[in-house]
Amino acid sequence: MTVTISTRTALAILCCLVLGVPGSWAQSPPARTTTVDMQAGQSYRAGTRVRVPNGAASFLIPTGWRGEQLDNLAAVLLVSEKEAGFVLAFAILNQTEDELFALLGEPQPISETLVFEPAGPVTRKGSTLTATYVAGSLTGRGVAIMGPDLQGIFFLHARPQKEPSIPLSLLDQLADHVQFIPAAGSSPSP
Repeated sequence: MTVTISTRTALAILCCLVLGVPGSWAQSPPARTTTVDMQAGQSYRAGTRVRVPNGAASFLIPTGWRGEQLDNLAAVLLVSEKEAGFVLAFAILNQTEDELFALLGEPQPISETLVFEPAGPVTRKGSTLTATYVAGSLTGRGVAIMGPDLQGIFFLHARPQKEPSIPLSLLDQLADHVQFIPAAGSSPSP
């Protein structure tokens, strides 16, 4: 899974890490149950169900977080209103679970200057794969959830290594709210 982002996008991510999120993002979540196809440059509040670009999965933006699809990245960027760090959500397309297991054990390039190197073994629990990463002063945890038809979603949560350790609940919360878009004639997956 190679993703290339511009210097502008990398700078935006790093600014969010250092400066936090603008106060205008700290609004109450909307009461929305339908899935939104994100538009580049638009910001989405906590409680919004968004579809990962080019994929068959959607998830709820968690409380205290904002989502955005950047104009040059086929992923969702989540930024916290309170903590340093970010989450990127990518579609998994046409990958078997074994192929994805191997892929998560490799470096994860986010930009030319931001590459998350594996920092431990990939673990498997059911259809969920978990990996840990490090990139300079950042630490990362990745969770991939496999769905039907070789489709899935990969969340990468990155934060400064100096930050106090946070519970695993953020990625668990994201994973718990993943739904896969059904093929014609079937119902959504939980």
